[in-house]
Formats: sequence, structure tokens, C-alpha cells
Amino acid sequence: MFDKQWIFNIKQHNDYLEFCKANGLETSFVDEIMFKRGIEGKTGSIDTLSDPYILPDMAKAVDRILTAVEDGEKIAVFGDYDADGVTATAVLYHFLQNIAEADVVSYIPDRLTEGYGMSVAAVDSLCEVGVTLIVTVDNGIVAFDQIAHAAELGIDVVVTDHHKCADVLPECCAVVDPCILKEETPLNNLCGAGVAFTLIRALADEIGVYEEISRYIPIVMIGTLGDVVPLTGDNRVIVKYGMEKLCDFGWIGLESLIFKITEGKSSQQKISSMFISYQLVPKLNAAGRLGNAMRAFELLVCEEANEAARLAEELIAENTKRQATEAEIAEKAMKEDSLKTTDKDCIVLAMGENWHHGVIGIVASRLTEKYKKPSFVLSIEKDSEGKNDIARGSARSVKGFNLHKALTECASLLEKFGGHEMAAGLSIPTKNIPQFIESMNAYAEQNNQYQEPSNLQIDAVVSPYELTVKSVERLEELEPYGQGNSQPMICVRNLTLVGCSKVGEGGKHLKLAFSYERPEGGRFSVEGIAFSQGPYENMIKSIGNVCCVVCRAEINQWQGRKSVSLVISDIHDDDYNIDNLLKCVYNSDYITGRGFVPKRKTLAAMYKCFVQYGESFKFNDLFRIRDCVRKSGIPCTWYEIRSGLDIFTELGLIARKDKQNFCIEKVSEKVELETSQIYRMAQVEV
Repeated sequence: MFDKQWIFNIKQHNDYLEFCKANGLETSFVDEIMFKRGIEGKTGSIDTLSDPYILPDMAKAVDRILTAVEDGEKIAVFGDYDADGVTATAVLYHFLQNIAEADVVSYIPDRLTEGYGMSVAAVDSLCEVGVTLIVTVDNGIVAFDQIAHAAELGIDVVVTDHHKCADVLPECCAVVDPCILKEETPLNNLCGAGVAFTLIRALADEIGVYEEISRYIPIVMIGTLGDVVPLTGDNRVIVKYGMEKLCDFGWIGLESLIFKITEGKSSQQKISSMFISYQLVPKLNAAGRLGNAMRAFELLVCEEANEAARLAEELIAENTKRQATEAEIAEKAMKEDSLKTTDKDCIVLAMGENWHHGVIGIVASRLTEKYKKPSFVLSIEKDSEGKNDIARGSARSVKGFNLHKALTECASLLEKFGGHEMAAGLSIPTKNIPQFIESMNAYAEQNNQYQEPSNLQIDAVVSPYELTVKSVERLEELEPYGQGNSQPMICVRNLTLVGCSKVGEGGKHLKLAFSYERPEGGRFSVEGIAFSQGPYENMIKSIGNVCCVVCRAEINQWQGRKSVSLVISDIHDDDYNIDNLLKCVYNSDYITGRGFVPKRKTLAAMYKCFVQYGESFKFNDLFRIRDCVRKSGIPCTWYEIRSGLDIFTELGLIARKDKQNFCIEKVSEKVELETSQIYRMAQVEV
């Protein structure tokens, strides 16, 4: 909390106001969000899905697969171990076996022993059981050597994938991948399961059973949300329809998993896209993260209730184990002896021995979220002679830092790497780690990678009286939420804080109560919850009369009565008025308020109060230090006090001992404020 700028796209806002004025329409924050996102009315039906033959080589793929079916060839569906790969495998396998009546087997590699994608050993094992056609799902686009090896064994390959291709394509029967498309179509952003589903649509149409394809959409929906692809084009239709029909097609394993997750209440509660993404998908992913993903596949295609219940319990237990393993490694990764970088480095790099490869990507995400920097989490694999230890792991980035380009520039230090702008995997000799960190710092400086401070982008700025049950229920028209269509973040203005208390185990969360005045008079109240923000209780209690929050608005139902509840991401002890004293940030479209721009005068007064407070202070002392600044006659928001702390730490004026404790550093030379990158980034043009 208090460490992000709030920004709002003023151009889109003004375009919406002009649209309403030109068409004689009343303004509404829900309509404004829909206008900005280009959403008009309800999502199309399944009949509006695009022509499958838009995808390259679709006709070739259909012809080769149906030939194999007619000739009784053994077909292998070769998948991947994440939720997208597992659902893609389940969809194509089930269709070929149950609808096309093909002789088909499935193969999902083990993450820990085989790694991602096709391998020569896997091809050999499929050859031994008589497979003559391999159809890949969610992989294969760069499996050149493995496909060539299959050809030598007399095995044909059809590749269906959604990952980016190389300059050349694999030499095989067909390559079905939307990334090959040069023009923009509704199929461009399909995930692996989406591509597999588009293939079975074409197959079903060819053999005259197109009415059967509806039943597969709930499974494809899970893969689509799990792979976090943009919810545009066919993806939006798939997710919307799949959620509506989630339990309508007799997928026993899926129903059993939902039943156990919800403790038997699934029939009484609405299943949202957030439930799918944060409850269901992690259970399907857990099997592949800690071992073999075939259990998740078996659950999806299971047709026996007792077996489905057993597999569902296994996946839930596996996910609990995954969470514990992840928490253990995250705790180790944040310890001083694991961190190989300092506050002055542009990245965070944590390294340890025997860290589970199935979860270190998630740990890297947690470190990125905590430190607001690109994060690398590496596990050391010891060399028998102790001379050439290798560290293997994952990286996650922040907006503005291109991981793939940064790793490319220091490729000579690495054993291997791969990935994209925001996520990557790498292997590096441990002796190269210091030079690697230097290379990352040099890359960031040379490429000016940090273009903007951490921020919250606001979808609409509203007065609290606009948040009626009716208006918040209308937000459901924006569903399904996901990549490219996130749950709206709303700034609620002109609130008065009337209550703040810790709730949850150990006081982890904060329950907040606000009051506000309606135009017709009278004061009303609204409540909210700030998850995992218990440590900020004293800071929030010291907020004055006027405040505003960035939140998600939801409907709370209790004893038959509906009310609006706020899920709070941040709180600001000042107003956020889009018509008053606005400043442009990053580009001319975005604005931020006065309280999000640390000024030299404020920082000077702030540092003086830090020094006067003593040689050391705690994080919880910040609200007293802010009061000191205010008593000197200078307004000071919580964002400014947090930014000031970061700026002084960067300049070496303050040292962080640990999470809670700081000390004042003695400096002999004058320090120029402009040498702080944090300060320079926070300055905006009027």
C-alpha cells in the first residue's frame, strides 16, 4: 500500500464524455468502462466462432488425422504438463477416442525428468507401442530434431501449438499455429487448448458430428484462463460459454474437483472466472509442478465417479503440498544469505540448493511483486568435482524490462535460456553469477529500462453514491475477466474513514468502514476489506477526513440482503479529482494527482524530520514522521512519505536493516537529489 502512483487515462475519459454528449446519453461509470474496452452488449454465442480453416495448414492436419482414423493407425496426442497443455490433451484425446473412434494414446512428459516438449526418448517409446502419427498440442513448433527423428522411424507429425515460431517451420505433415498468421483475426490469441479445440471443430464438421463440439468448451475454457491469454475474439466466446455450461456436459472429474474445492456448495454458488483462475487451475497445475501431470489428464477424461473423487482429492492434496513447498522456498529466497543482489541492483537474484524446479517460477513472481524488480530464482545443481556447479531456474520481469533481450545480450555467460519479455528460464554456471548481475545492471542503464514507476491504472473515477447494487451487478456484463479484460479497478472519491480493524488469522487483513454524503443529503456507509494489509493499521488510522480508495466493487449477500462491498487495493489520504490540478505522466493520455509527485521542498522537510527522529526508526514510526512534516506546514501524503523513504535509501542517506528497521547514514559529501532514479521517474510534466 501507498507505494504506487494512481493513473487514469484522461483521453479515453474525454472521448467517452464527447460520445455521450453527441448521442444525448447520460453518463455511467459502467458504460464508460465498456466504452473504453470496446465491449458492446453480450458476448456472441458458440455459433459466432470463427472459421477453423483460418488457421494455417488446417486442411492438411484434418486430412492426415482422418486418414489415420480410417486406416486404423495408432495416434498419439503429445501434450504439456501445465493446465493449458493438459486440457488441450484431454480435448483432442477424448474427441478422437469417443467421437472419431480412433486408436489413440496420450503422452504428457514429466516436468522433472523430461522437461518441456517432445524428446527423442519420448518419440522412441511411442514408436515401440506402434504409433504412426503424433499430434502435438501446446508444443512442437520448435521441435525440429525430435520431428526429424520421428520421420526416420516412419512416424508422421502434425504440430498444433500457439507459441512463437522460428524463422523456419518444422518439416512435418502440418503446422497449425496462429502465430504464423500475418493478419489480425479472432483466432490470433488462442492458447494450446484453443488451437486443439479449433482442430476438433474442423474434424467434427468433416465427419458430420459438429453438434458434439459444444461439450468440450468448458475444458477449453479452463485452459484459456489458465494460460492467461487475451480474452478477445474467439477466446471471449469460449470462456463466456464455457463458464455458463461448466457443469452441463457430464464431465465427472471436473464436477468432482469443483465439488471438493467448494466443499459441496458448488450448486449454490456462481462459478466466476476468478474461481477458475485462482482455485481450479492451480489444482490442475499442481500435478505437473510436483510430478507427472497425467493425473490431471486422467481426472478430466475420467468417467467413473469413485475414481474421479480419488483423483480430485489427490490434486487438492498435491496443490496443498505445492503451496507449502512454494512458501518454504520463498522464505528461503528472501533471506540475506540467499540473495546475491543488493538494493542498488536493478534485479533481484536468489539462489539456493535443492529448490524444487516445479515452483521456483511462482517464487520468482512473488519476489517480483515484493521488490518491484525483475527476479531470478535459481537452484544449484552440484558438480561431482565441485568446480562447475550449474544454477537452473526461472525469471519474472516488470513492465519495461525485456527479459529475453537482456538475457540475449549476456548469452555468453549462460549455458542456455529461453522465454519472452516477461518470463524466462535459464541455466548458468554459478561462477558467472557476479558477472551476470553486472550485465543486468549495465543493460538496464544502457536501455533506460525503467520507464515508469509502479502504478495502479484506474478504469473509472466514481463518487460513492454511484456504487449501487444495481450498478455493481451490471459490472457482471464485463465477464469473463482475464488477460486483456481484467476486473475493473475503480477509484472511489470523497470518503471519510470511520473504522479500521484487523481481522483474520493473526490480524492479517484489515476491515475498513467509510461514510459518505449523497447529493440529496444524509450520510451513508460502505465497508471494505484490504487483504494482507494488517501491518498498515496505524498508518491508515492516522488518515484525516478526506480519503479515496482504489478497489474492486463486489456484491455481498447476507441473510437475503444485498450490499456493495469494496475489495481495496490501495488508499490515498487526499482527493483524486480528475478535473483539478492534473499532471501528465508517461504520455499525454494519463494523469496523476498532486499527492503522487514527490517535490524537492517536501523531501527536504521529510529528511530533516527523519534526522530529528533519531539515528534509527521503525517502519511503524512513519506515521509519526509524517505528522512531523505536516506540523512544519508542508502537506505530505502517505505516497510521498513512502517514496521519500525509497529515494533516501537509494541515495545512501538511509539504510534498511531489515523489513521493519532503518537507520540514518552519516555522509560527508553533499548528495544531489537528481542522482536518484526513483526521484527522476516520479517527476511528471505539467
